[in-house]
Amino acid sequence: MVIPDSKPTFPDVGGHPALDLVDTVHWRLDPRRSIDTLSSFGAVVAWCEQMGVLPGGADETSRLAEAAPDVAAREHTAVLALREAVYEAAFASSPRAAAHVASEYVAALERATFERGSDRSSWSWRMPADLSGPRGAIALLAQELLTSDLGAARQCGDDACGWVYLDTSPRHNRVWCTAAGCGNRNRVARHQAKRRGVTPPPDGRDG
Repeated sequence: MVIPDSKPTFPDVGGHPALDLVDTVHWRLDPRRSIDTLSSFGAVVAWCEQMGVLPGGADETSRLAEAAPDVAAREHTAVLALREAVYEAAFASSPRAAAHVASEYVAALERATFERGSDRSSWSWRMPADLSGPRGAIALLAQELLTSDLGAARQCGDDACGWVYLDTSPRHNRVWCTAAGCGNRNRVARHQAKRRGVTPPPDGRDG
């Protein structure tokens, strides 16, 4: 099966789905430990399903991927490229990456239909229920993020983590992706360094 029975659970700390997509790379800043959890097209489908943006449903998309594995592999590669473009555009201000996101967005709209919602209160883009659907849905999320105010976009203060998020804390002083994860680990490391007589650099960060 393209999607295993035991579906992965992806990070949900970014504050926007496009940032959660970037966070599917664990330990992004440490090549020795880096893990890409979008390791297959099946994982892309599972991510889209978790985020509620999968056109056609997971079972149907999985069936199509099994029937056309080469197409699914190309779509997987394209989604990874789009994910990295989101990261580079948002956190490195890369015009090339932004242009890539824009190109994917325009292409997604060309494949989509503009439909009235079931509650008849609004219209929205609907991606085709084919193997390009996940990439199209992600392109819409990416464009939404990059055309919003990125002033609150942050990257975890851990030296290796690399997860990204929107800092919506009251004082806008969030440093860690999660206080229980990187925040706690770094606090423990600072405490141990003090006990060894090593003075860590002051940061006053609490996560």
